[in-house]
Amino acid sequence: MNYTIETLKYICKNFLYVVVFAFIPALFFSFTISESAVTSVLTNVFSGNPKESFWNIFQTVSIFNFSSWESVVFGFIGVIACVFCVAMLTAFLEKHMRIGKRTLNGLVGKVNDNLISTCGFILLCLTVYEIWSVLLSALCYFVMQIPSVVIAYVSLGIIYIAMHAVLLYVLSIFYLWLPCMQITGFKAFEALRYSYQLVAPIQTKLVVGQVAFLLLCEALIGATVVLISGSIASFVSATILYATMILIYCIRMLVVYFDRAQIERADLKKYYH
Repeated sequence: MNYTIETLKYICKNFLYVVVFAFIPALFFSFTISESAVTSVLTNVFSGNPKESFWNIFQTVSIFNFSSWESVVFGFIGVIACVFCVAMLTAFLEKHMRIGKRTLNGLVGKVNDNLISTCGFILLCLTVYEIWSVLLSALCYFVMQIPSVVIAYVSLGIIYIAMHAVLLYVLSIFYLWLPCMQITGFKAFEALRYSYQLVAPIQTKLVVGQVAFLLLCEALIGATVVLISGSIASFVSATILYATMILIYCIRMLVVYFDRAQIERADLKKYYH
């Protein structure tokens, strides 16, 4: 099964029901983008002079940015919003895919059950990502010090793509942990072990598909920041791209879970609403 295509089909059919869950955290994350750092890094890289400071590189990739207290605050608000919105989104998705009912009734009660597990899952993902941001920034900075421009560019490209693959490989280890806890009722360790059992046979397939999509979204965010910096259009574009990434990551999680656990999806039956 092509999970990305199935995910996109689901989003298209249920866009109005799911978009709000991704839009709210995406809005706050868009405020954390350091346009000056992104512009500086991309301008230097594409001008034939791949030299940049570690701090600028880190500000470009970190969720919190750390260039100002405002960006850190918006980052934390975005994470908190993400916890609540992802908890609601997964509750909606589970209900729709399990019984075919596309309604918001009873969602609040289900969210109360999902909140702790969702918070733990997102904090784990966030920790992995921020550690990865430091490592990626350090490696890119080190490579940029190579005197030979050709070797620097080749090494930079290899490291950038390889590090994204590493990030998604690590995340894939517990990719289905959240639905395994919420749907099966397993405790954390049992759910983690079951999650890896489901993912292991398709781990490479998942990583390859997600790397391509993530690199595309990053390229589009970078392009909009550089080309239309400081405009409302740049902010709106970044929000849309962040929302798209959140939706695809979460919905594909449930699509993969239902397929690997061999649970029939009721939302695919035409007679359901």
